[in-house]
Amino acid sequence: MASILRVNTLTDASSGNSIATSVLHNGITRTWASFDGTAAGATIGDSFNVSSSDDDGTGDYGINFTSNFNNADYSSTFGDGEGTASSGLRFLMDAGSTTSSQEIYGRNVSNSAQDCAAASMSINGDLA
Repeated sequence: MASILRVNTLTDASSGNSIATSVLHNGITRTWASFDGTAAGATIGDSFNVSSSDDDGTGDYGINFTSNFNNADYSSTFGDGEGTASSGLRFLMDAGSTTSSQEIYGRNVSNSAQDCAAASMSINGDLA
C-alpha cells in the first residue's frame, strides 16, 4: 500500500529553520554526469537521469537523458577537473541542447577541440 505525505513547509526540530517544499523541488539538480571523454564513447563514470553518452569526435560529446526536460532552456554547468596550464587548460561549453540531450564541446585555450578525461556536467530545469 502506497502512502502520501503532503506538506507545504519542512521545519527542523527546533523550528528555527524552515523551507517551502516548492523551493526544494525547484532547486534540485535534475541531471548530472561525470565522464571520461578520452575513452571510447565518452564513458560515463557515474550519473543521474542519463541513459547514454556518445563521442562525436575529438572534444565533442553528447549526454542523453533518461527523462526529457520540459524545454531546451534549462541551465547547464560544465567542468573539467583535469585542466592545467601545462596541459592546455581545457574547458567545456554548451554545443546545443534539446529536451532529450545536451551536446558539449571540449576546447583548449586556443579554442581547438580537445578531449577531456575528467569531465562533468549538471543540469537544472523542469522535467517534462
